[in-house]
Amino acid sequence: MELFFKFLTSRTGIFMKKPLVYELSEAIDGMASLGEANLLRVSRGLIRPLPGGNGPVNKRRMEELRAMLDVIQSAVSSSSDGGNGKDNSSDQEGRERMESLMEFLQELIVFVSDERRRQEFTPVLDEVSSVFQQVAIRVLEIRGSRAMRNILRLQSPAIASVEA
Repeated sequence: MELFFKFLTSRTGIFMKKPLVYELSEAIDGMASLGEANLLRVSRGLIRPLPGGNGPVNKRRMEELRAMLDVIQSAVSSSSDGGNGKDNSSDQEGRERMESLMEFLQELIVFVSDERRRQEFTPVLDEVSSVFQQVAIRVLEIRGSRAMRNILRLQSPAIASVEA
């Protein structure tokens, strides 16, 4: 744990943190833009996106996220059927998922209640919370600059360079 924390706070860890923040913020902005586009389409224009919303979506990144979610979902469903490949009823799968969730929550409670473990893990949580804060700020920057460009009727620098 101590070695992991030293890596996170080292120059290499900080160097890797910045691209992580950019990747996460672009993915979140893309997912929000997809949701806004779907809401606009379903409401037939009645519900308009917020200023700075409905931005460009990186299709490759969304496909990668979808593939990752598919892998997670298949892992959960294969672990819920015991890895035997048999199709269980949806009620049984639901029960098994709830049981695994309850096991996870119980382990989390035991972990949080152990003072020594909590003290060991606090620096990592601080770094994770720092990344979350930086991602939130970056998403606000992306959406804020897009809103300002829309208000001022300016083109994105990327679009302007393509047209030139």
